[in-house]
Amino acid sequence: MATHDLSIHHFQRKILDFCEVRIAPIASQRVLDSIRPYLIGLVIHRRSPPIVSGRMDWTAIGEACGIENQMTADLKKALRPGLDAIIRWLGEPPAADDIQSMKTRTKSRNTVQREVKTATRSRPRQILSDKTPATSSSVPRGPQPKPISPFPEPLFEATDDPASSSDALVYHMRRFGESYWQLYRAVVGLGETFDDKTLLSWVQGERVPRSLTSFEILSRIERRY
Repeated sequence: MATHDLSIHHFQRKILDFCEVRIAPIASQRVLDSIRPYLIGLVIHRRSPPIVSGRMDWTAIGEACGIENQMTADLKKALRPGLDAIIRWLGEPPAADDIQSMKTRTKSRNTVQREVKTATRSRPRQILSDKTPATSSSVPRGPQPKPISPFPEPLFEATDDPASSSDALVYHMRRFGESYWQLYRAVVGLGETFDDKTLLSWVQGERVPRSLTSFEILSRIERRY
């Protein structure tokens, strides 16, 4: 095996260990099973985590993992070192630290509260009527999760024909701009018992489809791509 391949597999093992040490103690099994393949997918595809304006795009990360509603501040804090490690491994510029200290957050919150009180005193009181549209604090904010297309458009035409099944799978995932977890969500329906770790083992070249269920999932992937 080439030195480059050894380096990738060694780093994948480090990321898996990171998930067990840092993520598992604070997250549910579902969240852990969602984050682990996402991080491994970044390594396999040699892709940096999404960054917007120099900072981690946590909304995009949550969508890619399928844990938009579970991306808490504690989870971000625990996940951040792993993402930074991947960025360093790729040789990309580091993202800015978006986790403020408690003192800074308290100071900012107090400043906002003073500004709100000042603005309230200086603004005439509004009288609400039946015609005033009501707003609900329960309305979700931020972009909606990216829908999964049954037949996505390729980002580029297929020009290579990889010899191994794992290389072919990784190549076509790259063609369609999909992560391992996005592909899993697209081809495995709710209530089906096909394990996402089995698909991950195909991507990593550790196993190949052998059972009837595996060949059914493989045929879905072939139809999709």
